[in-house]
Amino acid sequence: MKKFKKRRRKLHTKKIFLLNSILVVFLFLGIGYSLLSTELTIDGSTKVTEYVEPTLYNVLYKEAKKNGLAKEYTESHQDSMNTSLSTEKIYHWYAKNSTEGTAIHDKNNVIFADHCWQMIRTTDTGGVKMIYNGEAVDNKCLSSRENQVGYASYNSQNLASNYWYGTDYTYDTTNQEFSLSGTTEQATWNVTNAPSLIGKYTCKQTTESATCSTIYYIESYNDTSSANVLSLNSNSHYSQFGRLPFNANSNSIAYFGYMYGDVYPYSTFNEKYSQTLSVSQTILSSTPLNTSYWFADSIDYGNLATNKYSLVNPYQVSSSSDYPNLVGKYTFRSSNKNDTGTSVYYIAGVSGSTMYYKQLQNGNLLSAYEPIIFGDAITDNGNGTYTINNPISVFLTAWFANSADYKNKYTCNNNSTTCTAPRYITGTSWLNYGYLDVGEKIMIGKTRSGTSLTDTLLVRKDEFILNASNYSDYKYTCNTDSATCTETTLRMIDSFTTTGYNYAPNHYFGSSVTWDGTNYTLVNPIEIENYNNLNNLSTHHYMCESYGLKTCQTVAYIYYTSSGTRYYITLSNGVSSINKAIEDMLTKNTTNSIIKSGVDAWYKHYMLDYDDYIEDTIFCNDRSSTSLNGWDPDGGSITEFLKFNGFMDLFSDLSCRNITDQFSISNNSAKLNYKVGLASNSEIILLNNKNAQITGQSYWVATASTLNYNLPHLLYVSGNEGLNYFGSNTVNSYGVRPAISLKPGTQYSTGDGSMANPYIVATE
Repeated sequence: MKKFKKRRRKLHTKKIFLLNSILVVFLFLGIGYSLLSTELTIDGSTKVTEYVEPTLYNVLYKEAKKNGLAKEYTESHQDSMNTSLSTEKIYHWYAKNSTEGTAIHDKNNVIFADHCWQMIRTTDTGGVKMIYNGEAVDNKCLSSRENQVGYASYNSQNLASNYWYGTDYTYDTTNQEFSLSGTTEQATWNVTNAPSLIGKYTCKQTTESATCSTIYYIESYNDTSSANVLSLNSNSHYSQFGRLPFNANSNSIAYFGYMYGDVYPYSTFNEKYSQTLSVSQTILSSTPLNTSYWFADSIDYGNLATNKYSLVNPYQVSSSSDYPNLVGKYTFRSSNKNDTGTSVYYIAGVSGSTMYYKQLQNGNLLSAYEPIIFGDAITDNGNGTYTINNPISVFLTAWFANSADYKNKYTCNNNSTTCTAPRYITGTSWLNYGYLDVGEKIMIGKTRSGTSLTDTLLVRKDEFILNASNYSDYKYTCNTDSATCTETTLRMIDSFTTTGYNYAPNHYFGSSVTWDGTNYTLVNPIEIENYNNLNNLSTHHYMCESYGLKTCQTVAYIYYTSSGTRYYITLSNGVSSINKAIEDMLTKNTTNSIIKSGVDAWYKHYMLDYDDYIEDTIFCNDRSSTSLNGWDPDGGSITEFLKFNGFMDLFSDLSCRNITDQFSISNNSAKLNYKVGLASNSEIILLNNKNAQITGQSYWVATASTLNYNLPHLLYVSGNEGLNYFGSNTVNSYGVRPAISLKPGTQYSTGDGSMANPYIVATE
């Protein structure tokens, strides 16, 4: 049985010193010249000879000096928190076309720590930055490599049983089974035990020696009985260590972070609402038909002692093709021929295998439910009653057949032509109609004084809807027949619909807020007439979430609006500035992203024994913005996205703008546990061609792009698609390709950088 075995290695500085001393002697004596020198062509003609050591740094250096598939980087850069170490030139692979892009993949391959890597560039400290490219097979990095162990998913697992856990795992490549290793313990997941189990592995087995085909790395707490886990199995694509979401959630800009701080989740509200004045009246109901049911042309109703309906001469139909013939018939929807009941169904229509019916009950016969009188108009009789004009009698079967014809008619909802509360029909269907009660009125006003309507008119609801153009000057209503509103019921009418109107509620919006230790108060609030002007909201982003309030315990900050929906975050506990909220989310760096948890676990398992060969370098999670837009309280457009440098940064910039984005072992503002991270888009852009950047699978880079509405979009390198970069929701899963930087002077023993013969870093 073949199992992975860790071996502790140290950098053999004495051996390297001795080797270099011998080489100096060889040079003095003229021995070994061909091993330590190379003839370089400059500008296609001039030839010079330089002495170079077999280091990975010099591979890129030589390629650039001979104007090959590499070039010198001369823009801003910072690879170490200790800037005094940044003394070396940076060289990077660079393809001018697709042919060269493909060729780079056969020049930049390295085997280090039994894994394949692809060199991207050198660092300004003299190291070499590499990106993970899968496990090596027979000291080769060919694209035909088999699947390997990797992250299969991020999910939650119930751990309520008394399972075994280990600080590490081993993998049997023959049987493709995992087993626990390191320090093991048996425990049941709960609030008390959870903190000590996070960061460990489990097979979800109650036996310590049990094996499993999928093992779970405990990433974080989910609830009292379950944990969030990274599942590992043997189905990872060779060029990446599985697939993970960048973060588990996507409802906050905090989730742009490789690490992040406080989370301010977004919410939404509608800037305008629709008020229908119409209510619904049921005419028919629907239910499936069945050939087992009994039907009849007529019914009887029993004597007062039984109070039951019965079918007269009941019969059945032989197939569903007979269903249309059941219109006008009766049924109990029963397979009992002699069934009786306190109610019975009258079939007014059939569509497919569905019957549309009126339920008769309380001894009433069909004549109690039809006809219904409809008319074109009404006449006010002056005595509290109205008369239907041009009446027509509509039976239930006719309603089903022609219900659309009765829209915009009037009815008393019975067979009478006179009533005190006629109805205006606003819409119809087979099942029902919507109507306005003519007896109900609504108060509207042209102006207002505070919450009281002025220059008012009390109008029938049907008149209000039918003749909307006559009331365009009336801007306010309480949606009642009263001219006195409250702060929460005051509305500004925006437009009319066929059944009511659209309106803006009485929100107040402030240019800023104050905090008294308990409540927020809006500063310079604008009122209902003004906040619908989006230009006003560019300087008045703050609002109380409830209508009509200027003081509240929490306050909303609006950062974007689209199609009538406004997106905001909620400030609480004394946070009174959006700038403070942004700082809390993007610069605190207290919580690991999902992908960082995975990369750290991978490094601890596979790379920790090789840590002495790896330099502490900066991994840039660039969250610096180019356009705050609605996140700028002093004139930020709420119709434009929040944009980060990654949105349009098609040029490399290796300086990494903010200290809180410079992830490094040596940076207390963005401190890593291990010397590993993700490549940035700037580093991938250096390659200059899609063929040099892709691997056949999409993989993450650690660069923010935009906040589209409510979803943080980070950049990933597309697999074989037409473009290099696409924004991505943080919860989507893409490939995980960790990046490391080998220390200055790292030498290789053999290889030419091809996939079949990669450079092999000596670690003995």
